[in-house]
This record gives sequence, structure tokens and C-alpha cells, in this order.
Amino acid sequence: MNAKSGSGREATPLSSYPLLEPRQKYVGAFCSDEEIRIAEHLRAFVDRELMPHRHDLEGGWHRDEALARDTLHRLYAKLVDFGVTKTNLPVEYGGLGYSPIVRQMINEELSRADVGLGTLAGKIPWIVSLLTVAGRKDLLEELMPRIGGAECWTACVCMTEPTGGVNVEDPQQQFATVRLSARADGEDWVLNGHKQWPGPSGPAARFRSEWMHGHLGYFTIATVEGATGGAEVGLFFVPAESPGLEFSSPYRKMGLCWADSNSDIWYRDVRIPRRNRVDTKPGQAAQLIYGYMIGLGRLSGAARLVGLSEAVLEIVLNWTAQREIAGRPMRERSMFAGILAEMFRAIDIARQYYLSVTWQVMHADVHGSPWSAPMMAKFSSAHSYAGAAAELVVNRGMELMGAAGYAYESHLEKYMRDYKILQMAPGGAQRDLLEIAQCLYGPYPWTGT
Repeated sequence: MNAKSGSGREATPLSSYPLLEPRQKYVGAFCSDEEIRIAEHLRAFVDRELMPHRHDLEGGWHRDEALARDTLHRLYAKLVDFGVTKTNLPVEYGGLGYSPIVRQMINEELSRADVGLGTLAGKIPWIVSLLTVAGRKDLLEELMPRIGGAECWTACVCMTEPTGGVNVEDPQQQFATVRLSARADGEDWVLNGHKQWPGPSGPAARFRSEWMHGHLGYFTIATVEGATGGAEVGLFFVPAESPGLEFSSPYRKMGLCWADSNSDIWYRDVRIPRRNRVDTKPGQAAQLIYGYMIGLGRLSGAARLVGLSEAVLEIVLNWTAQREIAGRPMRERSMFAGILAEMFRAIDIARQYYLSVTWQVMHADVHGSPWSAPMMAKFSSAHSYAGAAAELVVNRGMELMGAAGYAYESHLEKYMRDYKILQMAPGGAQRDLLEIAQCLYGPYPWTGT
């Protein structure tokens, strides 16, 4: 590749390593030959269209927001044109109808270039899965003119709140910390409360440009006021330009500076139609939230962590081929060769595990629904292991490259900053482990009651 990065220097070309090619890493036990060809096609697209612009997605060394926003919107538009946002959209709506396996391959391959862009590209498929599972063909049909064609839109899921943080993601607390409320009023719902960290979020104008058409809105978890039988939560679709939505300035973060723009959202008497409550059956909201928002969110995070880790390994393999020690390439010295092998081993095991769990999702008759305790434990295990693998890979990579890896030009320092939030979200790295333990030997409450 000869494209220039935001720094003005040429982007480092990636060499080809057989073990990192789709034919080797995506095995036939989980993937069809056609699916592997899709991954090959996507990988070539990523190397050609996205890799040269990794620095620009942060606005270059000086974090130029205008450059970052223009690059993000332009590259996202290319992904929409490529079909990435339509992968799980049913064919009858103009989608591609691909399997969950392909969805995870996309998460991995895009994250080799940038996990923020990969996360943004996953928002529309995320809400499509929620609406499909909820049986809301009416809402899907309403949104089809914007997400089923050539237009470029995004969307957002809102969970975290100031009180309790990510406790909404803890099944043992049964949504007890959700303070944002939804009150039925005639033909409307009226929402009041405060969400933190949803992304991409902000004023609707932020998502309109030469490349982007806009923001669909916010899929929001809220407590239903006056529900019979005690506390009840619902999932509500709040269009982005609804009166009463207020936003803070974007958070200034360690990584994913612009690609996943997060802010506070205040809901001040926000009115939406009654039909905009996504869940329609008793208990369905919990199934959607735990199984498809949190559980499959962790599985997607695992794939993205693997993609990021592979990008780091490629960078370090290239660098250690050029760096010499006593007349021989660094990577041909046994000590350093062993470290590189250790990095690959962690990546490949993490990949095969997330593929295995994805296959199990596709066979719910055998392994259980996505919201079942065993599957939640497996989602958490895949995410936890991929996070540990990424931590090992970026740290070993930085140690092998030394100051060269610490420098902005290497790209490695950005991957190091970006991986941490993926390891923590959704719910926190320790939340993953607790989920596994509670399934392994039984749930236990936080309180003594």
C-alpha cells in the first residue's frame, strides 16, 4: 500500500503470513467454503481501503476532529456500499441474510484496521437482530427505506446509567438499578431519565455529512412505571430527533476517540408512539437485553479483540523481520521466535473459541437460547479469553518493538489504547468471570436477603 497516513508518512505495508490467511484461520468445522470466500473478499477490501487511513480515524497526531469525522463517515459509507450493514438483514428486505459466523468474521476483519470503525459498522446489524428476534416486522419495515438501500445511517443502544453503572448487565440484580422511566400516556410513552456512555450518540447534526445521512435513534432500556406485578423493564426505540433529548459534549477518551462517540443523554419528557416499545411479550425484554444486547455483544467483542490482536502480530512480525541482532533478523532468534509463537497461539485459540460459541448460538436446540445461563457463561468466557489474549499480544508486541512500538508511527500504540475498552465492555472484565462462575456452580445474590 502506498497511501499516506495522517502523519504524512507512508503506512507500513502488511506482509502475507499463511497462518493468518482466511483459509487457515477460519476452519471448515464452523465455516462453509462460501463464507471463507466472503472473508477473503472482505480482508482484501480492508487492506486496500481501510488500513491506509488508520491514523486519520483519530484525526492524525493532533487529533483533528474534522479530519477524524470526515474519514470516519467516508470509510463507513464505503462499508455500507460494500454491504457490511446489511449482512444479517433478511433477504426479503434487501439484505444479504448471512449467518452469525459471517457476522463475526466481519467483526474480526474490520477490527484489524480499527475497532472503532468495526464497532460503528456493527450498530445497524445489532438493532436488526433485536427487531428480528422480537418479531417486530412493522418496525423493520418502517426503517427499511433508510437501512435497506444505499443510504448511510447509524443507531445506538443505551444501557448504562449514573446509578449502578453497568449493573443493568447483571442478571442477579434484575434491572433494579434502572432509573430511566417510561410512563404510558394515551397513545404515547413518556421517557425521563439519564443514560451514560451510549455510542454513537450526540446531536443529530453530528451524523449528517457528505457521506452520512443521519442517526436512526436510541434503543433504550427503561423501567415501566405502574407495571403490574412489580418492577418491569422495556426496550424502547427513541428516534434521534425526538424533542426532549439532550446530550453532553463527547467524552475525551484514551482510545476510540471519535469512531465511537460517547456522551451523556438526558431524556426530558421525551414522547414516542406506543408502538415504539420493541418488546411485546412478558419477559421478552430480559431475553433481548441479556441474550442479544449483552451476550452477543460480548461475543462480537471477542471477535473484535481477535482482529485487533492479529493486526498487532502482523506489525510485530514485519518489524522483527527488519530488525537485526548480530546479523540475523530478530525473529529468527529463538527467544523472540518463542514470544511470537506465544502471541499467535493466544490469538488462534481465542478465534476458534469464539467461532465455536457462535456455532452453538446457531444450534439453540442443542445448546440453549442466547439468554440461557450456559450460553451467557460461554459468551463471557469467549470475551474474557479474547481480552486476555489481546492484553498478552499488545504487551508482548510493545516489549519486542521497544520505543518503536511506543511511537505513534507504529500504530501499535493505538491498538494498545483501543483494546482496553473492548476488554471491559460490555459489563467489565470481572463481570465476565462472575458470569462464568455463577453458571458453573449456581447463581448467588449480592444481598443477604
